[in-house]
Amino acid sequence: MKVYIETFGCKVNFYESAAILKLFEQKGFETADSFSDADVVVINCCTVTGNADRKDRFFFNRVKRENPQAVTVITGCWPQAYPEAAEKTGADIITGNGDRSSIPDLVISFIEDRQPVRDVRDLAGAEFECLDADELLEHNRAFLKIEDGCEKYCTYCAIPKARGPVRSMPLDEITRQCISFADKGYHEIVLSGINLAAYGTDIGCDLGDAVLAAAVPEGVIRVRLSSLECDIMTDGMMDKFASCSKFCPQFHLSLQSGCDRTLKRMNRRYTSAQYREICDRIKERFDRPTFTTDIICGFPGETEEDFTESLEFCKSIGFLRTHIFPYSRRSGTMAYSMPGQLTRAEKQRRASLMKKELDAVSASVTESFSGQRARVILEQRLPDGSFSGYTDRYIPAKVIAEGSSRNDIVTGTISCVDGMTAVITADNASAI
Repeated sequence: MKVYIETFGCKVNFYESAAILKLFEQKGFETADSFSDADVVVINCCTVTGNADRKDRFFFNRVKRENPQAVTVITGCWPQAYPEAAEKTGADIITGNGDRSSIPDLVISFIEDRQPVRDVRDLAGAEFECLDADELLEHNRAFLKIEDGCEKYCTYCAIPKARGPVRSMPLDEITRQCISFADKGYHEIVLSGINLAAYGTDIGCDLGDAVLAAAVPEGVIRVRLSSLECDIMTDGMMDKFASCSKFCPQFHLSLQSGCDRTLKRMNRRYTSAQYREICDRIKERFDRPTFTTDIICGFPGETEEDFTESLEFCKSIGFLRTHIFPYSRRSGTMAYSMPGQLTRAEKQRRASLMKKELDAVSASVTESFSGQRARVILEQRLPDGSFSGYTDRYIPAKVIAEGSSRNDIVTGTISCVDGMTAVITADNASAI
């Protein structure tokens, strides 16, 4: 039988989908190229915004319409946070984030007895589920989920409902999985989690220890971090990052707003001044680190003055990249019923203006690296024979590297910048 997995949402979800697919393969299933060709369709759902929920439902309805004989599985954050809504789809199997390793067996049981399965478990007291995803589909970078859960309860966010408390992968398991990735030819490891900076708080270590554990395999050239909460970043943690020669000095520090009044309504546990201080402490330890972030525009009660303050703060930090979202109401969160809800048009206007202003900042930050040396892992060959890739600081690059191949590691000088892409002619034209 053939199985197809459709994934929505974050890097953690993609990692989990790869692990689920491997579990199916171990049970004798083959991978389908499309959902229309599959006997089993698994939808790994996101619920970070209302639009994410709509995408989950839309894809499920499309599967039922175009491949009605397929066994349908809905899993992930949406059914965990909103099981009643997921139940309305009538999917054959509905699970949450409690036990992904059981999904292939649930499918096999359903095929045998045709009885619908509802297995959304309470995550209170759950332990970290060590999954194994040593081949991450089409990615050149290996994403390793080392942390699950979040206990911050921002007023706009349903993720604590969907993911439960903080749980961490043991350090020796991190090294084991990174050795497996290196053996598969992956040179870059991206450590991911739901609240990644909280890694280790349940097992007596911290994220710096995880970075050092991931860097052990010789074949691992880079260790990168996904999104971080700045208020949990300690000096000891950052010192461990700086001690690792393989660590990428690019920090995705989730901001959400540069206005203190809005941050307080969001229940974010820092001020804009504290955020800036974290950036400065990072700059003390690294040579020209880059910063990326997330911004919400149009949060309930955000005045035009608040928005302008947030925009000016973001411009002053000098972000390499920003992910900008209009605020999305989530039922069951405190912000859903807050006064001062803005219209969709106004939220979108602010998001568009923020994007325009910060894209200009991004271009300026990228341009400032012109003439600098950079190292790139070659990802895809472009039509003109050059390659795409990213520098250690996560600057998108177009690399001229004659005689090289995908996944080679090359170095060179950034000769110019085209928009927000660095153009590099490689010194070395073969793998290191």
